[in-house]
Amino acid sequence: MKILNLLIEDKKVAGVEISDSSVCVSYFSPRRKILGADKTLPKNELIFIEEELPVGVIIDGVIIDKIILGNILKKLWIKEGLSKMFAVVSIQEDKIYSHIFPIPKDSSNGSNLKQAISMAIEFELPFKRSDMNISWENASKTLDTKEILISSIPKKIIDDYTSVLDGAGVSVYAIESHIASLLRSINIKDNENILLVKNNQNSTTVFSIKNNILRFSRTMPSLFIKDEKNILDEISKIKNFLEFENGVNITELRLSNATIKEDYLIYPEISSNTTKQSKYLISMGALIRGEIPKGQDSDISLLDISTDEAYKYQKIKIFIYLIRNITIGISIFFIFAFIMSYFFIFSLSQNINSTSSNITILPASSNLMEKQQLIQNVNSLTLVSHDFLVMTPNWSIIVDEIYNKTIDGVTISSLNAPSPSENITLVGVARNRDVLNQFKKSLQGSTMFTDINLPILNLEQKSDIAFLITFKIINPSMIYYK
Repeated sequence: MKILNLLIEDKKVAGVEISDSSVCVSYFSPRRKILGADKTLPKNELIFIEEELPVGVIIDGVIIDKIILGNILKKLWIKEGLSKMFAVVSIQEDKIYSHIFPIPKDSSNGSNLKQAISMAIEFELPFKRSDMNISWENASKTLDTKEILISSIPKKIIDDYTSVLDGAGVSVYAIESHIASLLRSINIKDNENILLVKNNQNSTTVFSIKNNILRFSRTMPSLFIKDEKNILDEISKIKNFLEFENGVNITELRLSNATIKEDYLIYPEISSNTTKQSKYLISMGALIRGEIPKGQDSDISLLDISTDEAYKYQKIKIFIYLIRNITIGISIFFIFAFIMSYFFIFSLSQNINSTSSNITILPASSNLMEKQQLIQNVNSLTLVSHDFLVMTPNWSIIVDEIYNKTIDGVTISSLNAPSPSENITLVGVARNRDVLNQFKKSLQGSTMFTDINLPILNLEQKSDIAFLITFKIINPSMIYYK
């Protein structure tokens, strides 16, 4: 990949499903040109990977052993050469709370909509807002009703996933539930009412789909319903209740019998294998989300930042890591050359010492002089590479600190850092002035930054406030390689 193209080229995405029992990955790869191959095939082929997880690594969607999961993901990512890909990650729905809320028709857009959603989150959800990552999306397809789907997950659970994925080198820009991924990939007719039954390792999830929109979901842990007959009875009760409430017939469908949408049957890697279709429906749904054009993804993400913000952050991070690795690689090369040169000189001097008593000292040969000059050149290059590495700022430290200090309601559009000793400039938009002041206080609480300056602009504007913040690094030497 050309370095200059890294920040501007289109994203390449893998869909990743993480469950209690396995990790499944789906992604597109350019189809190899084979003489005599069918020319009507798509230019890309679908690649599918599955890695089983040891029992107990993840239980009911909660990571228990972060080290094992991180090692498995890292090995898979390196083995398949996915380090330059972004990822949409789909996690098990056991700990994700999702609910549809109707809102007044006069709150369909603008500040009224934001206020209605904020009230639903504040008063309708059965938990503290501060303990959860919360996101929402439009759940209406008609003008007659206005509904929003709100999903949430405990911060501790999602933070464990992001830390493991980041440590494994997976560049995540969206995390969602298995259910959300399935809604994109499963083959369901318009106006068809489906009760989908999904068996997990330690639970069973039942969810109702109408017009490709989630209407109801419930996860039943096997710890409480151990008998298969009890689970079947509970599913039957849910089906009867939904049919009575909505006045429609509902078709029950097991996930193991589900198939993929017809749009993706053009890929021979999945069209002829219904077992593979049901196995990779979730990772395919995540992959399909990755194909949504930039700026048009309004689906729920369980991260605490939007998909666009996460995508920009991951792109900058990949670029910084690439520069760092190139620098370290050059340094290692010259260090290795220096070591080899040292052993060569040491060996040569030992031979000279052992035979010095039996030979007459002659002027140094031209060949020896050339080797000595070569060694001196290598030593000089090694010193230059070391100086180059020492002079290279590790900007990823600053990017991570800014990311950690950015609060909900603040969108950063650009970052300008001329040098570690000069002013760093952040440009972005805050939801309102209170959020902007909280963001300033968050930056002031950093142990890395000083001289936080926020010019007061557009005093009459109450929302979507554009801002420009400048600050300095307290100790610029801390971001240089040692």
